[in-house]
Amino acid sequence: MEREPGGGGAVTGRYSARDIWISWSGILFVLVVWQAIATFGLINPAIFPGPLDVVRAAVTLVPPERVLSHARTSLTRIAWGFSLGAGLGVLIGVASGWYRRLATVVRAPIELLRPIPPLAWIPMAIIWFGLGESSKVFIIFLGAFFPVVTNAYKGMTGVDPDLFRAAQTLGLHGWRLLVRVALPASLPDIATGVRVGWSLSFGALVAAELIAADRGLGFMIMNARELGQIAVIMYGIIVIGALNFLTDWLIREALFKRRLRWHFAS
Repeated sequence: MEREPGGGGAVTGRYSARDIWISWSGILFVLVVWQAIATFGLINPAIFPGPLDVVRAAVTLVPPERVLSHARTSLTRIAWGFSLGAGLGVLIGVASGWYRRLATVVRAPIELLRPIPPLAWIPMAIIWFGLGESSKVFIIFLGAFFPVVTNAYKGMTGVDPDLFRAAQTLGLHGWRLLVRVALPASLPDIATGVRVGWSLSFGALVAAELIAADRGLGFMIMNARELGQIAVIMYGIIVIGALNFLTDWLIREALFKRRLRWHFAS
């Protein structure tokens, strides 16, 4: 990332061509080492196929239109689960950070449930919502909700008290103080929670698609496991990682850097 002139060392948030090349060279290095391990048989290629084998499997066993169909289904589920989880997480996190009595009520159950992985909720999701889309969306919802609510609460409770005192001397009170001071000051933490929640939604995807799915990237991976197609499994994992990387970058560049220019430029 570029630095401001004048020796201050402040990071501007703009990536140079050198930074981008260094970033991609790391991926290239991993691919070369991965292929070398497969080529020299350091690990049995039957259980650890190289990237060339993964590409061949992708071309011959999984047509592009099928992958796009699976990806579209998975992204739709993630969009629903994440929207519900992040929306409720921001609402509860902001409200509990603003109202201390509400925090004393909701923080204990949230901290109790937060460490439980979404996978453990699958039996209850099936009992409560059946085998349809609702149970899958619920599992993804859990992956998104907890990091968002935790970071929103952290952002609200971490606002500098001097900001409140300064705003109150200017006549801001109540809802105006919340909207004009507390929320803008907590946005960096909320943004962090949203990005973490988005990534964990992808992490919950495979668990969600264990529930009687007949399409989706998680289904593609589990179906390949049953057929012994290890290269297709690795291909599915790479596709999920690439989609998460791309969508996270889009969220960061298109949304957060526009709304939080002052934060990313500092």
